Amino acid sequence: MQYLTFRLNGVEYAVDVRIVETVVERGATMAVPTPVGYMKGVMDLRGRVIPVIDLRKKFRLPECESAGRESVIVFAVEDGDRRTLTVGALVDDVSEVLSIEEDRVEAVRAGGVALWERYVRGIVRLEERMVVLIEVDGLFSLAEIEALRAA
Repeated sequence: MQYLTFRLNGVEYAVDVRIVETVVERGATMAVPTPVGYMKGVMDLRGRVIPVIDLRKKFRLPECESAGRESVIVFAVEDGDRRTLTVGALVDDVSEVLSIEEDRVEAVRAGGVALWERYVRGIVRLEERMVVLIEVDGLFSLAEIEALRAA
């Protein structure tokens, strides 16, 4: 499997590249009223207006001290009707694309911690570092997709 790696708060994460449309440098986002607390706003992506979420807020991490250096990973996610929603996710920086063998993924459970178990698929040890694999299905629930679509 191929994974795109990125950093949040000094931790390296990875997500399946199949749902990644593109990666762009952080551009101007326009704040919009929304009930979604982790939504940063919307941005113009080559003539399309897309919602942008702050993954730090979604994962309940502290605010970024290096504001302005972030990247936006643009995801193409499907809702329950197999319609695709394009949504950007603000991250500290994007690292690389890795090939990770399925047998290298170590399942790690956090004793019922809902956020962890919803978002994390497992941990991969690579030489002198560890990478947290994000569960694609947990990244955006159907309710969140609908809320973002409405925004």
